[in-house]
Amino acid sequence: MTNGTVKPGRSSRIEAIRTRAFDHPQLPQLLVDVVTEDGLVGTGEAWWGIATAGRPPGDAAPAGTSAARLPGASFATIQAAIEGVLAPRCIGRPAGDIEALWFDMSDFAARYGDGGVITMGLSGIDLALWDLLGRRLGAPVNQLIGGRAHVRRPAYASLPALRTQEAIDRECRRAVAAGFRAIKLHEVSVEAVAWARESLGPDIALMVDCNGHFNVTEAIAFSRAIAAHDVYWLEEPVRPMRDIESLARVARAGPLPIAAGENEYSPADFQRLLASGSIGWLQPEITKIGGLTAARRISALAELHNVVLAPHNFRIGPCLYASIHWGLSSPATGWLEMPWLPEGRAFPSGAQLPPLRDGQVELPEGPGFGLNV
Repeated sequence: MTNGTVKPGRSSRIEAIRTRAFDHPQLPQLLVDVVTEDGLVGTGEAWWGIATAGRPPGDAAPAGTSAARLPGASFATIQAAIEGVLAPRCIGRPAGDIEALWFDMSDFAARYGDGGVITMGLSGIDLALWDLLGRRLGAPVNQLIGGRAHVRRPAYASLPALRTQEAIDRECRRAVAAGFRAIKLHEVSVEAVAWARESLGPDIALMVDCNGHFNVTEAIAFSRAIAAHDVYWLEEPVRPMRDIESLARVARAGPLPIAAGENEYSPADFQRLLASGSIGWLQPEITKIGGLTAARRISALAELHNVVLAPHNFRIGPCLYASIHWGLSSPATGWLEMPWLPEGRAFPSGAQLPPLRDGQVELPEGPGFGLNV
């Protein structure tokens, strides 16, 4: 078994699809490996679930027990969808037939739903298949989907919820020192936004993500209050986060432009969101929508509706690298999201942020997605 390239030739058949679960109380990850009969491996990533502290950090899984089977493992249902519903549709089939595999899995799994854990699991397999194809051909995935529409795109540092002035000041300054020219907060108080602007000064872009914290009235008031701090966009201000009409009400009444889309799944979902006219930045999450095969179709919708594409991502792993390959292929892409963790914390897969140049990210080097994990 190898993650290197092999001589280009007929696509080998899929021998196995395996998940690698990194159980972590705050930063879980779920990687997916597709293995072919000639030993080549492609690696993707499924959405990781909702972080949970169901088991104290450092607690070992009992011998012979998968971490994902224990109470508190956030990705257990996604892992089950991959192993029990989706993977059996692929075994023995040519790994290079990505479109056929995607539609067969999607059609079969529609009995269970056309979103949620199904498309999350499908994402992991699909990304692994694209990584595998790139490795087989010795080419970056970006070249397999039409090449670069952009040589580089600006990246913003996406901070976790920090809540205190000391932590916000420290992480904003660290991110700027690392080369970022834009910062995204996950905060829900006017004071936190003011602290960040004070730390950043006037020349750094500042986005605010609310993760659906407010009702409509509260969201409008929050939008008006933080506008004085030169906020670039307001992200997912209302709950439920897929309540498009409420999002449109906030967009009409508040002064700030809206970013959203990380909790939509199908092209039809994105069409409804875009047709509402409520957003200026579209944020599909490649680990939720069905992977790169689906992402290419959603890119076309962003271009059709003349909104800026800003792929959503809060893990460092195949999902981030796939988002970069995807983002640089679409003329609509305006921003790429880079997770930014406090010093001393890291994602369990061990993957690292790609380098920045003048606050922008370029295509990672190497075949496939250019990442070995």
